[in-house]
Amino acid sequence: MIRALIVDDEAPARDRLRRLLSPADVTVVGEAENGVEAIARIAALQPDLVFLDIQMPALSGLEVAARLPAPRPRIVFCTAYDRFAVEAFELHAVDYVLKPVHRDRLMTAVNRIAGEIAEQRHRTRERDDAVRTQRRLMPETAPEQSGLDCAGVCIPAEGVGGDYYDFLPMEGGRLGLVVGDVSGKGVYAGLLAAALQARLQAITSRATGTSGSVIRELNRLTAGTIEANRFATVFFGAFDRTASTLTYVNAGHPAAVVVAADGKMTTLDATSSAVGWASDAHFEERTIAFSPGDVVAIYSDGISEAAAPDGRDFGVEGVARILGRHRSGHSAEIITALCAEVDRFSAGAPASDDRTVLIARVER
Repeated sequence: MIRALIVDDEAPARDRLRRLLSPADVTVVGEAENGVEAIARIAALQPDLVFLDIQMPALSGLEVAARLPAPRPRIVFCTAYDRFAVEAFELHAVDYVLKPVHRDRLMTAVNRIAGEIAEQRHRTRERDDAVRTQRRLMPETAPEQSGLDCAGVCIPAEGVGGDYYDFLPMEGGRLGLVVGDVSGKGVYAGLLAAALQARLQAITSRATGTSGSVIRELNRLTAGTIEANRFATVFFGAFDRTASTLTYVNAGHPAAVVVAADGKMTTLDATSSAVGWASDAHFEERTIAFSPGDVVAIYSDGISEAAAPDGRDFGVEGVARILGRHRSGHSAEIITALCAEVDRFSAGAPASDDRTVLIARVER
């Protein structure tokens, strides 16, 4: 069912259009008799389709169309004048119907638009299903008895994203911490991110080796299975509670930030190239000792490259600043503070890239 709004300054014209639409799969949710009223009704009713006259008091139909913010309804201009057609289509009208409106002409337009709306709704449902599925793939909390207070969040820029994070139980009571970022955004990147996550879960479930061997196996399974211009940056660290160490590989990923309980900051920089470039790539691992109260932030470049209005990046320094300020809080609280600061820094501008953060704090 299409929800429609009729806008015309002449009541007989509105009545005629309503009658002509009655056999169609259209519900007229409201009417407006001038441009100012039309803008208010569109904002309040959120129709799928607006039948819009052009010459009206206060604001013309063209002025109404120019002022509508996104996301805007589809617009069919209904007018007695053909001379405005070019300007109407420049304002992204979906059709231009001349008065007197004939039923067959109107039904042709409505049926075409109904098909477009049905397809759009189908795509939206599929996207929403994909978003929910991807969200469920990421854990809410880390396994208990890991020695870490952990939390993570992934905020895709376009519904489905190429970022992910995970907490992976490993042999010997170790806990794997991973943040991955597939190049690009959207459905393709989301599919590849899900494949990487599944592969890494399978590898770590049977792995008895080092972090380097885990990422080498992930790379072997990935290289050659993706397009040549695609790759994934991955930070993978295995936390050993007994030794209180994190053995990690940073495969082309932004530097993780460690802030000690005393406020000292350390970065865990890249140790190798990204995953997927070459099947025989070498992945160097490094080990860092942790003490109670130390906290580590692993994040994607959607966080560090978030831009202020003046063009400055949030950067590693921004992550370190928030981590230092909130290091005594729980991991979920640190994530909330960090994401809020990124939003403030970027003046609330829509994210241009997926934003993912994993925080792990060594329990006291």
